[in-house]
Amino acid sequence: MRDPDADDEALSWAGDEQEIARPAAPAVAGVRDSGGPTLVVLGILGGIAVLESIGWVRGVLSATLEATVQPGSGTLGTVAFCVNVLGRVAAVAAPILWFWLAAWRIRTPSRRFAWLALGAVLLLPWPALMGLL
Repeated sequence: MRDPDADDEALSWAGDEQEIARPAAPAVAGVRDSGGPTLVVLGILGGIAVLESIGWVRGVLSATLEATVQPGSGTLGTVAFCVNVLGRVAAVAAPILWFWLAAWRIRTPSRRFAWLALGAVLLLPWPALMGLL
């Protein structure tokens, strides 16, 4: 039978006693820069996105358009009705979708917050805001 120490000697060379440096584990996107202030700002902008979606729901449900009440006759009337409904669904989903894409897909914090702030301004629910004034 073979000597196990002799087998171990065959797997090492002179000067092989030093520890090999291992690469650091890759950071998950957004985790390495997610300190307390970053999470607070993301929470605030996420809350704004939810409030904007609620405002769009209010605006969509309160606005009555002719195509919604009477879809019309024929293919053109049906297409107009479907486009109207899809536009309303997109208006409600846009703030949350914008927040999700900007918060999780943009890696640079300054660029991420710039896009989130731009989305908070661009996606304001104007129909609901005009009804409040």
